[in-house]
Amino acid sequence: MSFTLRPYQQEFADNIIKGLAQHKRIIACAATGSGKTKTFIYLAQRAMTKGLTVLVLTESTKIYDQLTDELHAGNINADTRDQYIAPGHIYIAMAQTLSRRPKMISQFVQQSDKLLIITDEAHIGTPTKLLKQFDKALHIGFTATPDYRFAKHLPVLYNSCIVGPQPDELVTNGYLSPYRHYARVLANLDELKIKNGEFTEETQERVFESKKVFDGLIDDLSTITFGKALIFTASIRHCEEVYKQLSDSGINCIRIHSKLPQPQQTFDMARYRSLDNNNRVDVCISVGVLTKGFDFPAIDLVILDRATTSLPLYLQMIGRGSRTADNKQYFTVLDYGGNYERHGLWDAHIDWGKKWKEKKNKKDGVAPVKMCPKCDYINHSSAPTCKNCGYVFEKTEIIDEEKTKLIEITASYRKLTGRLISTLAPNELALYARFKNKKGYAARIARAKYQEGDKSFIDQFSQSMGYKSGWVHFQTRDLDQSNASKIEYHNIILK
Repeated sequence: MSFTLRPYQQEFADNIIKGLAQHKRIIACAATGSGKTKTFIYLAQRAMTKGLTVLVLTESTKIYDQLTDELHAGNINADTRDQYIAPGHIYIAMAQTLSRRPKMISQFVQQSDKLLIITDEAHIGTPTKLLKQFDKALHIGFTATPDYRFAKHLPVLYNSCIVGPQPDELVTNGYLSPYRHYARVLANLDELKIKNGEFTEETQERVFESKKVFDGLIDDLSTITFGKALIFTASIRHCEEVYKQLSDSGINCIRIHSKLPQPQQTFDMARYRSLDNNNRVDVCISVGVLTKGFDFPAIDLVILDRATTSLPLYLQMIGRGSRTADNKQYFTVLDYGGNYERHGLWDAHIDWGKKWKEKKNKKDGVAPVKMCPKCDYINHSSAPTCKNCGYVFEKTEIIDEEKTKLIEITASYRKLTGRLISTLAPNELALYARFKNKKGYAARIARAKYQEGDKSFIDQFSQSMGYKSGWVHFQTRDLDQSNASKIEYHNIILK
């Protein structure tokens, strides 16, 4: 298979090769929609030309089928009982299948450090026991979300993490679509109960199957302009209930979940993917099977009709709408589960370089937030009052009837799009820093403004960010010296 990598993919691949030479076992963190499959196909083919044997592992039948279509290799599936592993070739295997093939495992182990293993969706722990057997092999684990809290096997299997371009950078450079995030608080989320780290299906069904939720969903689908919508629900039962409610209201839709016959799913997905106006289906309701390995760029509306404690799952669901497509200026997220308050916005910066091996990292990552209804200031979710205007948040707000209106969380930031970041006022730069979790980058711009002679800019920025009084002094203490280096920064156009 011959193709040319995009510039950021080539740079990412080069960094992976360098990291692999130094650390032997690395995580390759590639944002959803960045084209990680092409990157690891390139790496697999390159390794083969260097005389290495390559084993590509996945735990998903959907991704396995995808890989067998895109990569010319030996396939190890349920029908493969035994097979000679020829050195210097590429093999694709389902992790669950290979785990039950000790003779083939032994042949791979014998390849020692001449074996390169590429694991897709490395944050999933299914192949951990299998991978521990290849202690001499080189190993690349690809994932968009290496979060230790949900993947405690990562520091056991890997030595380092190479982070590729993340959503904000990919959006800025036109490789992913900008988005708008709306919240509709339709239920008392206090009723949700957690078991094994996630909200239970039982309590989610109770919360999200209320008449108020269905009325809000039907109203939104009737009033919001979209091409293709994808709705994520809490369980199969919830999926079926939403399908019935929407169908009864006259909305032509399909549903996809594991209990439906495969031929029906294939037929319905073909109808959903079709752009033909005859018998057109523009709404798909799913549970979890479409959170990964499903690429359909036409999706421009993602509805989270559920809540999740999992940052990886949250980012994967939203990422289904992030691909660019003709006539697609942006995609929209409707969040009915208060998920943005737990996880922040989809394109905010996350320090995956630390997150893959740290249990808790308060300073880095995305802080859960809530927006002030009076001034649009973004506050931490636990804040009792707005730090900007003093508005008092009330616990009863989430069940207040007025809060069933659709509120765009990204509205304030959207007013900044299309402008160079150098043209932002101090309070606007602070808004950018909070929305995108780019506080370090924003501080660099404020310091550059100070160095250029605008001494008041960094003071106003500091006040807008709510920093302590000594922050400005710490940032500017060396900038007045004649030998101070000029501060450079990328003067990006906000999208």
